[in-house]
Amino acid sequence: MTSRQMLLCMQFTSGYGAEPGAWRLPGANLSSYTDMDQYVRYAQAAERGKIQLLFFADTPVLDVDLEDQAPHHPIDPLLVMTSIARETERIGLVATASTTFNEPYTLARQFKALDVISHGRAGWNAVTTSDPAAAANFGHHIPPRAQKYERAHEVVQIVQALWGSWEKDAWVRDISGKRFADMGKIQPFNLQGRHVASRGPLPIPPSEQGQPVIFQAGGGSYGLELAGRYADGVYANPYTIEDGQAQRQALHDAAKRAGRDPDEVKMFAGFMPTIAPSRRAALDRRRFLNESVDLRQRVRYLGAMIGLPLTYDQIDGGRPRRRRCRRRPERPGPV
Repeated sequence: MTSRQMLLCMQFTSGYGAEPGAWRLPGANLSSYTDMDQYVRYAQAAERGKIQLLFFADTPVLDVDLEDQAPHHPIDPLLVMTSIARETERIGLVATASTTFNEPYTLARQFKALDVISHGRAGWNAVTTSDPAAAANFGHHIPPRAQKYERAHEVVQIVQALWGSWEKDAWVRDISGKRFADMGKIQPFNLQGRHVASRGPLPIPPSEQGQPVIFQAGGGSYGLELAGRYADGVYANPYTIEDGQAQRQALHDAAKRAGRDPDEVKMFAGFMPTIAPSRRAALDRRRFLNESVDLRQRVRYLGAMIGLPLTYDQIDGGRPRRRRCRRRPERPGPV
C-alpha cells in the first residue's frame, strides 16, 4: 500500500507578499520587486521547507495604483523563474501565460527552454484573459468566452505538439560520425486550427521530464473542460472543505469525460496563512494587511471575471445591468 503524501505549492507575487500593503511591513526588502537575489532566497527557503513547487500568477497589465501599492505580479515570471532555476535543485517552477494573446510557438519555446535550463522542473499555467485593460495592451478586445476557450484548446494542443517535436534520442551528439542530431527524429507537424497554427519543430531537445507539465486555474464549465483534457494540476480557491470536495469531484468528472484517469489531475486548494511569533502578532499582521486591500481594484477584477460592468460605487447600490451578448455554443476547438 502506497503512503499518501501532501503536495504543497507556494504562490509568489511581486516579491513582497500577496496583500497590497505587504511592502510596508517592518523588515520588508523595499527592492524585492527587482531584486532577483531576494527571489532566490525565498525559493531556497521554500525548497528547504519541502514545498514541491512555486507558482507565479500573471496578468499582462498594470492593474493597481502604484501611488501606494506594489504590483501584483513579478516583473516577468519566466525571467524570475530562470534566475531561481540556476540557484535551486528540486523545486518545481510554474508560471501563468495567457492563451488569449500569446502565440503557441512563443509559449512553447519559452517554457521548453526553462524546462531544459531547470533540468525538468517547469510548468505552464494555461489560462485565458478576462481583463479588458490587458487586452488593450495587445491592441485587441476580449473575445466572447466560447471563442476564448476554443482558442485555448488549440493553443495548448499546438504547444504540446511543439514540445514533442523531438524524439527522446534525437540529440545524438556523435563526434566521430559528425552528427549533432538525427533530423529523422525531429519533425515539423503543420497543425492548423481556426485561431492559431504552427509548422514546427522547436530547436530545443527534451528535458529530463520530457516536456513541461500543464496547470490550469480557470473556473466554470469551460475551464473544467480545459483542465479535464490537459491539466496535470489545477489551482482552486474553495472556502469550505465541502466546497473543495465538490470542486475536486467536478474536476474528476471532467477528466473522466476526456477519457483520462482522474487521479492524474491534482487539485491544489488555496489558503493564505499569516505567520508570526504569536497568535496575537499574527492577528495584528492580518488586520494590517486586510486594511490595505484596494476594494476598487477588487471590484473591477470581479466584474471582469463575471462579465459585468461593476464599479466601486455599486457596492451599496442596486444590481448592475447585464450586458446583452449573443453567446455561441461551446466548442472544444480541436486542432
